[in-house]
Amino acid sequence: MKTEQQPKKTASKAKKVYNIVSTTLVLLVFAFLIAIVGVVMYQRTHGGEVSLFGYYMYNVISPSMEPTIDVGDVIIAKKVEDANSLKEGDVVTFTAPSGDFAGRNITHRIVEVVQNEDGSVKYFKTKGDNPQANVDNWQLKPYDVKAKFVRVSPFISGFREFISHWYGYVVLVVIPLVFVGVLIIVGYVRDKMEEAKAEQAATVHADDLTDEQKRELLSQYLSGMDASSDPSATDGQPSHTAEDSRSSKQDMQAEDAAIPDDKNDET
Repeated sequence: MKTEQQPKKTASKAKKVYNIVSTTLVLLVFAFLIAIVGVVMYQRTHGGEVSLFGYYMYNVISPSMEPTIDVGDVIIAKKVEDANSLKEGDVVTFTAPSGDFAGRNITHRIVEVVQNEDGSVKYFKTKGDNPQANVDNWQLKPYDVKAKFVRVSPFISGFREFISHWYGYVVLVVIPLVFVGVLIIVGYVRDKMEEAKAEQAATVHADDLTDEQKRELLSQYLSGMDASSDPSATDGQPSHTAEDSRSSKQDMQAEDAAIPDDKNDET
């Protein structure tokens, strides 16, 4: 004989909530990492420009801004919403309007701002920080300015170089995703095993009971059997025995004998 006790599930529920929250946070971190990797790889392979939260990443390939910005550096630049807010001394990334680099991205410093009569910017004059560089021979229009320089990122420079190779993608994306998947599976299996152990611990066998507990359980079992076998406990009506049925039949026969026969009364 065995009886089941209600297991305590408060600790188990709290652990499940913790597992869900921690797994969600890990997945969000990796999703953000994958987004950055995707942006960098797209720019690397297609030469396109992808804005992430209003910021651009540019890879510097010429020495025109040395020593401020070196060849191979990755710079972070914020998208320019209003070119009229730019001033002399700002470093900007823009589309070269003419010359050998026409249509390509250039990052130079603004050395002069020419305004219209109403105070709006008519055009900018730009120049690289390299002492050997000259003032650019174009008039940079406000609509050609894309972003304003924020900083050089050595970390992203190395990171971008690393993920440009196939093994970088495997290390930073594939392996972490596999690791997270394994953690989720292991956590699920562990929770199921703990639930099984808790249910097994909550089961009380007859051999573990004292004599008094056994008598109490037997009494409860017999009481339940008596209640289920008594029809009066289910429909609330009094029970009828075979003796009551025979008595009722004899009473009916007596009543029939007492009724006079109409045919015998006729003359």
